[in-house]
Amino acid sequence: MLLVLGIVLGAALWLWLNADETLAERSQAVPQVKVLVAGGVPPLVVPPPAKLTDSPQPAKPSTPPPAEAPGPGPDDVIPLTKAPASGLTEDTRNGLLPIIGADGRQPWQVYARPFSAADKRGRIVIIIGQMGLAGAATGLALQRLPPGVTLAFVPVADRLEGWIDAARGEGHEVILSVPMEPLGYPHDDPGPNTLLLGLDPAHNVDRLEWALGRFAGYVGITSPSGTRFQADSAALRPVMEVVKKRGLIFLEAGTTPRSTGESLAVQLDVPRVRVDRVIDQDASRSAIDAQLAGLEATALGSGIAVGMGDPYPTTLERIAKWVPLLSDKKLVLVPLSAAVNRQKPLPPPPPEEKH
Repeated sequence: MLLVLGIVLGAALWLWLNADETLAERSQAVPQVKVLVAGGVPPLVVPPPAKLTDSPQPAKPSTPPPAEAPGPGPDDVIPLTKAPASGLTEDTRNGLLPIIGADGRQPWQVYARPFSAADKRGRIVIIIGQMGLAGAATGLALQRLPPGVTLAFVPVADRLEGWIDAARGEGHEVILSVPMEPLGYPHDDPGPNTLLLGLDPAHNVDRLEWALGRFAGYVGITSPSGTRFQADSAALRPVMEVVKKRGLIFLEAGTTPRSTGESLAVQLDVPRVRVDRVIDQDASRSAIDAQLAGLEATALGSGIAVGMGDPYPTTLERIAKWVPLLSDKKLVLVPLSAAVNRQKPLPPPPPEEKH
């Protein structure tokens, strides 16, 4: 009897000394759910102390930023910024002329077709000139060409504003083709208000501004006809100064190796692009295909190539079939504005000998 009583008393004493630890261990071993009674005070939760280590734990790698969304493709119809844009024109006796905005916006950038600068593929620009002169050819070009093709309109065309609205509504970037004196003048006459070597600079600037006032929304000017005028740097310089002042691109049409346009653009810091190939001087299918293949080789080698042609049915047909094949060759059709200042300038032509 005394032995049993001793065992009971010993057990009671042990429980009294170790009860807290026993209950804590049991509490940890048995799953529990705590319910917070509405209006009650939430229990204070103290996180366990961090374990000490001999070396710091490596930081979790940060999530990379999302890749930039690709720009529109050459077949995507993208209505461009409405022209004239607010703050980018001035009213003159020749009509509304483009100007650089007070905030620094330049018309060539505002009226451009969007293109992603993150696209690293070789870039090819195609410009189709003589737009607006023949209604059937202009309509066919708008119907058949991808919107990524740039269109050059002549200022003397009929229904010009309607054509421009249609072209820009489809997403085509547009430029103005300014008539300048060709080598064959006056037998080869580009039409009224042609810029001529026999006129003083002020008169030529007035003719240029007449052309600039014919419509709005263009990103720059070119002149495939001006083989004689553009070879004379003194005559061309005032024209280039206007192009710079009005925030436009100068496209060197590449029709004469004696043109001073590109070298003046470099000197005056005018946004510039140079045509590498006239793609339809021979308008046969095989010749046009060969010129387009040459543009591919140039773009793969230097990153940029520029071709120009006219709205002949064969030219439109070959371009329309060729553009969808570019993506498989790591090439992309881009608007003119995506080629600005990306070409290495050619050396200026030597001065013409005086006889």
